[in-house]
Parts: sequence; structure tokens; C-alpha cells
Amino acid sequence: MRSIIYAGHDFSELCSAEVVARSANPIIAEALQVPGRAGAMLVTGYLPPVDVTVRLFLDAGFSADVVRLAELRHTLSFWLCAPGGGELVLPDEPEHTYRDALLVSAGAWSKLFSDGQCEITFTLFDPIAYGRERIERLSRFDVGGTWPVLPEFRLVAAAGSSLRVGHAATGRFVTVDYEFAGGEAVVIDCATERVFINDADARDCVALGSDFFSLDPGDRIVSVYGATYFETRFTERWA
Repeated sequence: MRSIIYAGHDFSELCSAEVVARSANPIIAEALQVPGRAGAMLVTGYLPPVDVTVRLFLDAGFSADVVRLAELRHTLSFWLCAPGGGELVLPDEPEHTYRDALLVSAGAWSKLFSDGQCEITFTLFDPIAYGRERIERLSRFDVGGTWPVLPEFRLVAAAGSSLRVGHAATGRFVTVDYEFAGGEAVVIDCATERVFINDADARDCVALGSDFFSLDPGDRIVSVYGATYFETRFTERWA
């Protein structure tokens, strides 16, 4: 049995853990009323936050006395007290990380001895799990996971008046209009919709018609113009 990692603390030093309840991922629909149409027109849907409940088991690794057990419980309480939340790794999927998790409920310890246990509940405000971090240097590559990713492109510009990164399957692209001398380091971040040239904010250089895009899981092709080098960075995501 493994433990959890929450807000930078590895709980395996003090206790083991198991997931005992997990909410399903429902879809919340957003719809509009349309005159002359029965019902409503579906506009979009999104994943709301979900809850996951974990049972903690004290595991001091030795026969601890009452004072030491009290110290362990206080340490666990301190580790769990993260008002701003943090990243969470669960024992049933140790290769994935949930971002924006927050402890919202904690039960009492069943015993005040070394075999004590309690249940705690986290709300996953981002219910999508993050997996492997990837760096791809070819235009064609496979996107793993089951949920679209938001890539970051790092490029070295060639001499010219613009640079473009595009997604062949959808026709979406981001064009940066700038008088490049050649050799400038360019970053196009689709998650934050920001562009940097030599670490300076260059959002004002993003051309009209540009559309920061995501990449669906599967075989994908990225086209790049006006660069002598590029790499695509992303983190696999799992619903």
C-alpha cells in the first residue's frame, strides 16, 4: 500500500494510504434558449471539480510511544493544512499528478495508537490528471493520454519578418510578426496564450488571425515556418 504526496509533502514517511471513494467525472452543460427551437441548444460542456476520499493509516515504522504518536499526528495535520491547496499524487495512480487539489474534510482518528486511521477528502478543482512531461523535436509525434494538451513551443528564429507555428489537422496557427535578425529565442505558450522573444513579453507581436491551439491525443503534425530550430513541450493529461 502506498501513500499520498500533497503540497510537496511525501506522507509515506509517516503513514500509508488508500483511495476509498472517488466521484465520477460528470459533464456540466451550458445551453442557450433559441426562439422557435424546442428545448435549448447545447453550447459547450465542462468538467466540474470532483471529490476523492483517502484513508490514512499511521505507520511510524517502530513501536512509538504516546508522545511520538502525538508528534506524528501534529505533523500530518500541519502537512494537510495548505490553505492555497497544492498538487496531489494518489496511491492508486502514482504516475499521475492532480493540480489545484484542496483538503476540504478530515475525520477523527479512529485510535490514538500506532494502528490509528482516519479519512480525508480532497476536492480536485482541476479533475484532469497530469502524466509524463514530453519534449518533441520532430514535426510529427504521438500525443499520449486521453485529454487534449496545451503545448509550449520553443524556437530559434531565422532572419525574416515573421515566424509561424501551425497545427496541420485543424488549420489553426500562431504567427509572430517581428523583424528577426536571426537567432532570437522565441517561446509560444498555448496554455497562457503568451509569446516571448528573448524573454521579453511579445504579445503585441501576435498577428491577427492567430489562434493558440491544443493537441488532441494521437498522431499529430506541427508545421513551423521561419525557425532554424524548434521543440514542442507538453504534459500528457488523463481524464
